[in-house]
Amino acid sequence: MNETIKIGQMSDLHFGYRQYGKFERLKDFYEAAMTAAEVLIEHSPDIVTIPGDIFHRSRPYPVSQRQSFRIFERFQEENIPVFAIRGNHDASYIWSERWGGNELHVLNDLGLVTYLEDEYREVQLDHNRMVRIWGLGYHGGEAGSNLTALVDENREALEDKSMPNILMIHEFLDNMVPAAALSEYSIGLHGFDYVGIGHYHRWWVNGAKNMCCSGSTEHMSVAEWKEKKRSVALVSFEKVRTKWKPQIERLQFGVRPKLRKNLELGTVTAEDVTDVVTKTLHEMEIEDAVVRVDVSGTLVDTQQSADVRSIVQQFTNALHIDIVPQMEYAGLIVKEDVSDEVVMKEVFNQRLDVPKSQAGRWVKLATDLKEILTESYDDEGEAAAIKLLYDFVEAKSVKKKRRGSKR
Repeated sequence: MNETIKIGQMSDLHFGYRQYGKFERLKDFYEAAMTAAEVLIEHSPDIVTIPGDIFHRSRPYPVSQRQSFRIFERFQEENIPVFAIRGNHDASYIWSERWGGNELHVLNDLGLVTYLEDEYREVQLDHNRMVRIWGLGYHGGEAGSNLTALVDENREALEDKSMPNILMIHEFLDNMVPAAALSEYSIGLHGFDYVGIGHYHRWWVNGAKNMCCSGSTEHMSVAEWKEKKRSVALVSFEKVRTKWKPQIERLQFGVRPKLRKNLELGTVTAEDVTDVVTKTLHEMEIEDAVVRVDVSGTLVDTQQSADVRSIVQQFTNALHIDIVPQMEYAGLIVKEDVSDEVVMKEVFNQRLDVPKSQAGRWVKLATDLKEILTESYDDEGEAAAIKLLYDFVEAKSVKKKRRGSKR
């Protein structure tokens, strides 16, 4: 009897991420996840695991919910069960407890996925084959102690080798990020046959080849662009004597192209920067691509800067272009021990014509706005955040009116 068991792994789908503020990127993340699903379906896995971050927001938009339904319904059509855990973007453990669940509970209730929150399930496959799936939701710095508690409470199940024990986690390991709380060694001590990892957006396999991170299904940041294709994992298990041995296969697929160029220009004028960047973009194949150009050098005309906006507006064939100037200024006085607040006040005053008397208020509004865009809120906090947004818009509108009156 063939005891081989095949597990498909895809992670960090991030449904609902409107990267660069563009709706096209939201669609890209859905299309990448659907492609990933089709790639796995072609290889007929017995089950599929998703170790976290199905959604980009803890309260996903309706379009994100509908996209997830389509992906998981596709697996249902092929009779492939899906198991998932909570990632840091999906929802916090406390938030889920407070509000009676999260969106993954909804997917579980609809029968689209089996959601595991610090627990395990034994799954009956055909031909009397079985697999034990363990799921540890995202816990950050508490992940190690929570994993130990889960194992200690279920030691007998983990020591049963009649079926493979497969763990899903959504955490960094110190092999990936040096400051991470978890390590390959500490997880390995527990004795799982295989560990599927989410949270890290790149492909990674440990030396023993029993731990794998398949990476996000679409590029989340420029740091991942060196890997032009994205990946899913197909893990096959065969029993060798008393142990289950995993074989990890990387399956890759294409996504929207990302292009990056580094320009080191030496000592130049702002006009030189504009000319070189414009020429460079003309020479690149930027059709429908996301593009980033990093520019370094020294500007001799310190009162001017390259007109980035006018450059970008010339190239409507690219989806998105970032031009990132990292220029030094000839003869610029270096200020030591200057706080971020002082620098920001100078920027508002000198670059945006905000009166010095009002610069402090604009700094506070900008800081509040940053917190709004990077934090999650309960209902009370969200109401306060919306008020801050209105304050920022109102301040900006008043500033525009004042400018208009001068004309």
